[in-house]
Amino acid sequence: MVIPAAQVDRTRLSEDLSLLRELGIGQVRIGLDWAWMQPTAGTWNGDALELYAGAGRDAASIGLDMQFTLLERDVPRWFDNEGGFGDSRWALHWWPRWVEGCAERLGEVAGGWVPMDHPLALANRMFRDDPRRHGDVLDVLVSGWRDAWRILRGGPPVVTAFGLEVVRPADQTIQAAEAARRQDQIRWGLWLEGLRDGVARIPGRADREVPDLDGACDVVGVVIRHEQETMGLVHRAAEQAPERPMAMTYLLPAGTDADRETAVERYVRAADDIADEVGLATVAVSPAFDTDDSPNGIITRDRDPKDSARMFVA
Repeated sequence: MVIPAAQVDRTRLSEDLSLLRELGIGQVRIGLDWAWMQPTAGTWNGDALELYAGAGRDAASIGLDMQFTLLERDVPRWFDNEGGFGDSRWALHWWPRWVEGCAERLGEVAGGWVPMDHPLALANRMFRDDPRRHGDVLDVLVSGWRDAWRILRGGPPVVTAFGLEVVRPADQTIQAAEAARRQDQIRWGLWLEGLRDGVARIPGRADREVPDLDGACDVVGVVIRHEQETMGLVHRAAEQAPERPMAMTYLLPAGTDADRETAVERYVRAADDIADEVGLATVAVSPAFDTDDSPNGIITRDRDPKDSARMFVA
């Protein structure tokens, strides 16, 4: 089960973890709010640290395995104002220090680490329409992943969270076909094959060998948006990624819960069908809880499980 940083209810996180455990959930992934935890460069918010450390202790006490995500979509303003991941020197100075700080302060309660949640989405948010700068950010993120691996390896499992989709041309033109090939390489080849071979292959740039990138994860975690394509997407990921156990997360769709219940049922069935073939270790959905901005969870804001939740935990 996944609770993104923006959807963590700080006032009742402990109760939320207890509810998930009562529903039979064995693992939860919590997004860390980097901006809240580090309000300025190099400083740490004690209240934020205590919340996450306390949540980790609470989770351990009830037999719930807690993973922490270190990077989602948002970064601190102080980091972004100086270029963020668009500036390699700035990013590769402060990013490893953030990872090291989390490992030092939360390592005792962490059941696993997800250094980056769908890094392609971060690059897209910054420079989707500028291929050169988009490639620069991707190159920095690849080095950032390697740096996080060097810091975190040997402890709790390091897990990827790569968003998988079938890439199709927008139309029948040559330009659309070329754009689709670029997107396919970025979405699939750059990350999965990079972690397998240790080479960053970004379209329009020379291939780059990245020391310590090959095998730089303990679990290949993937995120599925379209449940009808689950089996094909996961099979392809297993073929292109390093040989590791796999974890799968379904990004819950908007719409009615009746539709969501059907989608979750298809997803769970597909996971059962391919579990042995690909070494599927865990199956999750995201987000766990409704919020005012995102009513797509399987549990309401009043903490009542929806029909889709019962389908998932059954």
